[in-house]
Amino acid sequence: MAIYEDLVEVARSLGRGKRIKRAVISLFYAFSELERGGSGLAYVDKDLVNSCCDAREMRFWKEPADLIVKSYLQGIPLESTLALSVINALINRREAVFKEYLSEDPFSKIPLSKEDSVLMIGYFQPLFKKLEGKVKSIYVIEKEGGITPEKFITKGEDFKLAIVTSATLANKTLHQYFPVLEKIPEVVLMGPTTPLCPEVFKFTPIKWLCGAIVKDSELLLRLVCEGKGTPAFFKNKALEKINLKIK
Repeated sequence: MAIYEDLVEVARSLGRGKRIKRAVISLFYAFSELERGGSGLAYVDKDLVNSCCDAREMRFWKEPADLIVKSYLQGIPLESTLALSVINALINRREAVFKEYLSEDPFSKIPLSKEDSVLMIGYFQPLFKKLEGKVKSIYVIEKEGGITPEKFITKGEDFKLAIVTSATLANKTLHQYFPVLEKIPEVVLMGPTTPLCPEVFKFTPIKWLCGAIVKDSELLLRLVCEGKGTPAFFKNKALEKINLKIK
């Protein structure tokens, strides 16, 4: 799918002359840090990892970043996940990100009423509770249980907003939801795995990129190694939320 290839091309151009300082994969996230600054995360989809034998002999530490990011397009899940964290380390440190981001909550700019329905691809518990009672209904698509996207294609449910987990980039399923998302006026891609790269998503149904930049690499690395997740990253201020409107 072109969107994944486009991410690699942007990252490769940014990664020339840069090397990876260290890379770690833990229970929930992969973490990568560049030698000359920049760190990134990627969600670990454990359903894709069958055993430790899935990790081949490929090295990441001290390797050229522009070569490593190509592994994102390969079929080895652990290598692909680590490569995505390198992609985010490269893309999310660009100066353009800091010039264009919005500090406001993007949901404050998306008017919702009790007549509106919301689609959630991946369960965001805090957001679910925040929206519950303020909209007509919230439909959640998850890998286990939940509702399949095909239902909405046939049902023709009218949604005002879709919130999509960026974990769909880790397992490369994001494009599968485009036939549903292109009918929804406001689509938010959310989570620490989100590449803050509007130029790649401008021709997709995605309208908002709600991701994060790393504020404390040492602390984030420790939290990742301890098996912590997104709430701990933000609570300990290892990450800062960044919201970009795709123009």
